[in-house]
Amino acid sequence: MCTVGLYETAEIKMCTVGLYETAEIKMCKKAVNILRMWLIDPEQAEFSEIVKGSNYPSQHSYYLSINFHNLGQFPIVTLPDSTQKIYGHFTGYGYWEAIIEWNQPYVTVDISGQLISFQHRFVLDSLHSFYWEPYETFAFTSMPVPIKLAQGLMPVLNQDPCTPHRAVFLTQLAMTLTIDSFKDPRMVYVVPHGYISVPPWGFLEVSDAILLDDGIIFLMYDMLLWRSHRDKVLQIRPEIFFTGVRGMVQRTTCLADHPSQEGVDYGKVLVWTDDTVYIGGSRFTSPHSDGKYFKRLARSRMGGSFRTVAFGSDPNKIAILIMDSYYMVYLYMFNLKTLEFTPKHLLSKIAPDQILRGHIRMRFYESSKESFLMWNETMMWYSFRDDSISGTLSLPGFRDLSTAAGRSWIHEVVIDQNWNLLVKMSNNVVFFCKYGVTKLVRLARWILPSSPASLYSNANKLSFVVSHQDRPVKAYYYPLHLETLSAMFGGDYSCAYVTFKHNMKKYYYLDKGQENAFWAQLVYFEWKGVTIQVLRSNKALLDFDLSRDFELVHQVFTMNMTIKATQKKDFTSEPNYDLEMSLSQGIVRVEVMPNLIGNKCELPRNRVSYFSVGCPPNRHLRVTKHMTRSILQLDTYQFGYSLRPWGVKCEKKTFHNFTIPGSVLRTPQADDVVVIYDWEKYGCVFRMHYKAAFRPDFDLYDGDTFVRTVHSNFVVWEINGRTDFSYNTTMYQAGCLRDAQTWDSILKTTRYPVEQAWGPGIYKSCFVLDDATLGDMNRPYEIMNRSFSNSLTFSKEDSAHYIFTARIVDPNYSFCDLRATFAVQTFGISKPKYEYLILYVTLSFTFICLSILGYAYFKYVQIFRDLQEKKKHS
Repeated sequence: MCTVGLYETAEIKMCTVGLYETAEIKMCKKAVNILRMWLIDPEQAEFSEIVKGSNYPSQHSYYLSINFHNLGQFPIVTLPDSTQKIYGHFTGYGYWEAIIEWNQPYVTVDISGQLISFQHRFVLDSLHSFYWEPYETFAFTSMPVPIKLAQGLMPVLNQDPCTPHRAVFLTQLAMTLTIDSFKDPRMVYVVPHGYISVPPWGFLEVSDAILLDDGIIFLMYDMLLWRSHRDKVLQIRPEIFFTGVRGMVQRTTCLADHPSQEGVDYGKVLVWTDDTVYIGGSRFTSPHSDGKYFKRLARSRMGGSFRTVAFGSDPNKIAILIMDSYYMVYLYMFNLKTLEFTPKHLLSKIAPDQILRGHIRMRFYESSKESFLMWNETMMWYSFRDDSISGTLSLPGFRDLSTAAGRSWIHEVVIDQNWNLLVKMSNNVVFFCKYGVTKLVRLARWILPSSPASLYSNANKLSFVVSHQDRPVKAYYYPLHLETLSAMFGGDYSCAYVTFKHNMKKYYYLDKGQENAFWAQLVYFEWKGVTIQVLRSNKALLDFDLSRDFELVHQVFTMNMTIKATQKKDFTSEPNYDLEMSLSQGIVRVEVMPNLIGNKCELPRNRVSYFSVGCPPNRHLRVTKHMTRSILQLDTYQFGYSLRPWGVKCEKKTFHNFTIPGSVLRTPQADDVVVIYDWEKYGCVFRMHYKAAFRPDFDLYDGDTFVRTVHSNFVVWEINGRTDFSYNTTMYQAGCLRDAQTWDSILKTTRYPVEQAWGPGIYKSCFVLDDATLGDMNRPYEIMNRSFSNSLTFSKEDSAHYIFTARIVDPNYSFCDLRATFAVQTFGISKPKYEYLILYVTLSFTFICLSILGYAYFKYVQIFRDLQEKKKHS
């Protein structure tokens, strides 16, 4: 065994275990997210290492790690749902260290070594889990009351699908809560509130409990109660207050990173009454808009009653089993998106009297097509790939599972992360089979028939038996792989292939025209007739191209399959663009697996991938500046300015506002417009000489991850309504075969504002000849492209400030509405510093001259008249 120590501080210590064949890796975590790893030999390790209490390697482990290091050994750490590799560096103290970035209260990492041996020993790759989420401490204000399972019920274990180390376990002895995979489980106590009274025997009985992120929902009799992790008060809350509850279930697959769809609430909890089904989320404190935690999904039709419900293989669907007044049972799939019912045909093959034997339950596999199990107390049925394969799941030679288990009944059904199906009976007999196999195998008994126990699978893909036979609750490691091999030894069990693997990730995002490729490899003997099959839902959304190549060595075939998924639909000529956009988006579930599977076969952990066809999250444009030789010469040599490349810091807040003449607006007005420039919103400006042509270029990003450069068509408009800019290319120069679209023609034929007027839905290329008129081809061509020389030209009258928005108009480029805003400031138009002062001086000088001339004229006239008067008198 390998012991792994995890430390927050020097005082707080939590541990986990990883298994190796002959040599093992040991890890410690500090507050600075440093993983400390060393190798140990299980046969030579000290007791402190075995019991997970060691901070440093023992002497034997020290020399073992150094010898492996000298031979080139080093660990590689991979975080969950990540392809990033973190390499450990050797410190010289007998251990490696690796720095990771992780802000969650738990983490499961994959640690792998190199194919290096020392004294015929190898390092085994494995998963390791670390927990540093503390149990919540609370000082009870009144006497706390324990919770127990109601009499007559079998133990209940419910674990969180996204955080499998968190679970609740109910028995008639107590209810326990774990946040570290039952390493240190704690009993659950509550403080009753309101109308909840404590019976004389001093504890409360419930029939079920579901663990949420912020508390626990209890089912007591036929009503729901709430207990918060914060105050531990058990109370009736109006958000979940209704009676007549028949049961509740939680989702069994994690959808934390699942692509969201508009208008779809995937939910985590289902609750049903006789005639209504409700859905709730992962947090009680995040209710719906009406203030309720649960949202009503469906009501019974034709007076039937709901017998059981379950989440489907498709996250958009739930299964509902309905019984009518004639005791006929029907199974429907309810779509959370379309709110429609679709019948399933499995029950048409089963006699009604066989179904109605005790409580009925269902469990769906994570699959490309609806695949599920349904069982009552004695029998179990299967349906794979939308009812294409169905029947009864049984042990060969027995009519039902109850008979095979000695007149016991089915207690629980567990599907672990290795796609093993475990059926536990009430007397603790366990049956096993792989996903897709229809015959069960009985495993050796590990638990006493009278022991209250449940099966549990942790994040490391290890199986445990959680038992409350002794206090406290304990989780015993269950060597499932060895037990299954022992049970099948000597029997007619085989696997049609040797190995099967692929490199599919869990989630993919595909935009228009985007392609994702992955591979699968199958090794098998030539006479087995096995092949790789690719199953998928929503086939119309994606095109799949499959290519195979084979290699034969000594009657052993190796099949390598390359799978390419592409969105190829052409939206150019669609009459209703918005409708086709809506119909062409969705989730495609893809399942790659061999066509023949046996109980001895191994399946990859990630068997189903989700392809989200639509706009990837956080996809956006970033603008760059196209720098031509002429611009560089104008900008750098003639005027002494250098252009600002993308990513280089610029000088901000060089101005706070600017003025736009009213005469240059799209709707001219007498008054000028003063615009306050928002530096935080629009960022730095591109400074351009007024004679230089400017073409913005764009790069496509997902968050901060570069995707590709944009070579698609786009249009620009000035957000303040300026029109004193143009383009340096005409329609004739662009090579148009018809009249090209312009802003004037678009705005004349639409009622939408400028921001919504011209987009991919109405874009028409002028390079396609049709019945359109051939107008004045000397007009500016207003569509731009990275691979074309068309650029913006600016006002020659005055230096100006422009704030442009660019929008991609190519209908085949992206499902996203891609826009980017950028600002341009022109310079180079020089006006005299005292231009208006000279005018005033000139006018003043002219006025003075005219005044002097006028005064001289009138003076001359007066002198002339005086001379005339003197002549008359003389």
